[in-house]
Amino acid sequence: MKKIFRLILVLLIIILIIFGVYKFFFDCQKYNVDFDKYFTLQEMDYAIIGKEATLKLLAINEDKCLNNNCEYDGQEVVKFLIMNEHKIAYIKLGTLEENKKTIKDTDYIVELIKVDDNGATFEVTKKQ
Repeated sequence: MKKIFRLILVLLIIILIIFGVYKFFFDCQKYNVDFDKYFTLQEMDYAIIGKEATLKLLAINEDKCLNNNCEYDGQEVVKFLIMNEHKIAYIKLGTLEENKKTIKDTDYIVELIKVDDNGATFEVTKKQ
């Protein structure tokens, strides 16, 4: 009985891992864009930028209050990965707070332009 329970548990874990890999890598849209151009992504979509960097949008969340005071209507917080051959960075940008970030150890500057019903609009540039 214990062997059957363990077998079922292992099969469930394997199925969950396969489902997670499928949702993360295959159940999304792929876009090819260039540096210094605006592009819009929805959650779990990714863009290949200039054939050297990849930006994967993980989540768009709404924060109702900024810094524990509710003076603002709230901001949208965008969480994404940006990666190239040498570096993977997990970044959070907001519409009211920091909306532009220079990625350490790379030449990339990521700017969050806007967030709306179509998704999040980004611009990725290279440092000169």
